[in-house]
Amino acid sequence: MTPEISIQLYSVREQAAADYEGTIRAIAAMGYANVEPAGYPGSSIEAAAALFKELGLKAPSCHSGLPVGENKNQIIENALLMDHKYIITGCPPKFSENFKDADAIKATAALYCEAAENAAAHGMQVGYHNHDWDLADVDGEPGYRLFLANTPDSVLWEADLFWVARAGHDPKAFVEEIGVRGKVLHAKDGVVDADGEFEEAETKDGQIMVSTSSPFLPAGTGQVDLLGASEVAVHTEYMVVELDSYLGDMMEAVRESYDYLSTTGMAQGRL
Repeated sequence: MTPEISIQLYSVREQAAADYEGTIRAIAAMGYANVEPAGYPGSSIEAAAALFKELGLKAPSCHSGLPVGENKNQIIENALLMDHKYIITGCPPKFSENFKDADAIKATAALYCEAAENAAAHGMQVGYHNHDWDLADVDGEPGYRLFLANTPDSVLWEADLFWVARAGHDPKAFVEEIGVRGKVLHAKDGVVDADGEFEEAETKDGQIMVSTSSPFLPAGTGQVDLLGASEVAVHTEYMVVELDSYLGDMMEAVRESYDYLSTTGMAQGRL
């Protein structure tokens, strides 16, 4: 089955903050049938839910905190309101600290297992979105493999293919390795070997990676083997467009990315 195209709305956070409704209407007009929220800059979750319903947009996945601890009920209520199937963390709770050594990774895995049980009670799954530091070796083995070994297959891994390539892994082989966990992938492109320091940052939108350069490009115009990865993405339901930043017109970049995914047959939209 051909995956559906989605878009990580963090890409258009600046446009959304200035005009949320106008930005979402423009995205729907491009042909996107799915979106992946990461907060609601310039809107409320209730207003966003009403707008998505009007436009026929679905939000099968989101970037959110884990449904554990004191925020568990609110996160689940929000996910139910938006009809999410997959609650995915843009970053783990303590960012790279969660992958500093084997004990930290095992503790992180246990936290995701707890979150997965809480989500499953409401018919949802949780997932992990990677950067490059969580793909680095820990005690001679890539840290992510220890995470996978300590979580069930029902805990998804939303492979960000740019960061996979940036970490020195082959996106195609990586998608094959994660198998059934790869229901949602980030089809992110860019200059993998770009100069610049990537560092953690805490912003009003949450924890992100920022850089002294902007290597991200519309899908199909960078160095990431998106097509190769799509050839083995047999479990993937959604291919998600994302650009962390872009030196040009972001709305045009997400339009180009949609066109690339749809015309190559990697994924399908509604136009």
